[in-house]
Amino acid sequence: MGAVPVASGDAGDLARAKAVLLEQGTGKRRLGPEALREALVDLHDFWLSSRAAAIGLTDRAALVAVGALGRRELAPWSDLDLVLLHDGRKDVERLANELWYPLWDAGIELDHSVRTPGQAVQVAATDLRAALGLLEARHIAGDPALSEKVGAAVRQSWRAGIRGRFDELAESAQGRWQKVGDVAHRVEPDLKNGHGGLRDVQLVDALAAAQLIDRPAADVRAARTLLLDVRTELHRLAGRARDVLHAQDADEVAAMLEIADRFELARALSGAARSVAFAAEVGLRSARNALPRRGLAALRRPPVRRPLDSGASSTSARWRWPATRRRPAIPRSCSAWPPPRPAPACRSRPARCTASPTPPRS
Repeated sequence: MGAVPVASGDAGDLARAKAVLLEQGTGKRRLGPEALREALVDLHDFWLSSRAAAIGLTDRAALVAVGALGRRELAPWSDLDLVLLHDGRKDVERLANELWYPLWDAGIELDHSVRTPGQAVQVAATDLRAALGLLEARHIAGDPALSEKVGAAVRQSWRAGIRGRFDELAESAQGRWQKVGDVAHRVEPDLKNGHGGLRDVQLVDALAAAQLIDRPAADVRAARTLLLDVRTELHRLAGRARDVLHAQDADEVAAMLEIADRFELARALSGAARSVAFAAEVGLRSARNALPRRGLAALRRPPVRRPLDSGASSTSARWRWPATRRRPAIPRSCSAWPPPRPAPACRSRPARCTASPTPPRS
């Protein structure tokens, strides 16, 4: 595919360059779903950074991307989520207008905000959706130190306040699961919001950012890639933003991904969704157990484990035999404890003592 020229001012050039990337070619001319996402991210990063430099967005201000662009998971028709950070600049309104209006004029869906560092941290502390977005913020243009300052403050606030926000996070996820259903079980799954969808991968990432669980394992990362690939091809096929894979589109999406048919695609999606759903459910349970304690519970010292053998340990409460070692066999005769006391040995007696006495003679 040839080079895609993009001007630094008119966002119409951005829209035309995007259309070139989305052209339905065949063979080597057609970008795969992962390559297409990377090209779209690079295209938008280039236009935004060029535009920021042209309008003087350099010092005491920064442009950061959140959402799909921040995660570098931009599908063909995903919205742009942008935050303009500033440290008290007087011309911040002019900067915002010269950034947002060209995008609106080109028909690009935009979710935007303008914040100082203090405002960004305050919003993240009170709005769960804003907090999850700012946890994934990525610097695009302007002062990188300002972006890093806000990112570090938001992450610190998230870790420090996770105990008070955990119930809201868990209830939000469970409510979404009940409303949308399971990706693994539905004929027409919601790849983004369903149980086992992309939102649950972000949930696991948020718990890991709070240092309550580990980062997603390899199976979850592979599942995320498949979900993103299906969603990317669904956007390209529909020509608009779509998150629900309808049955009439499944065969064509499977062909785009070089999967045999819609049944093989359904099996692959079901397995991927099960991996993500399991990671989200186990992550919530593990995170709840790892929450920092308060009050008297924080003063209670956990029992100290003392190693006894390979795999065995004891605490003040109980001792556990290692699972890899066989317990010593107990003879059946010793199953009752204490064992019966043996009878005392009989003394030897003369033979006459054991015979019946001789009757006296008359």
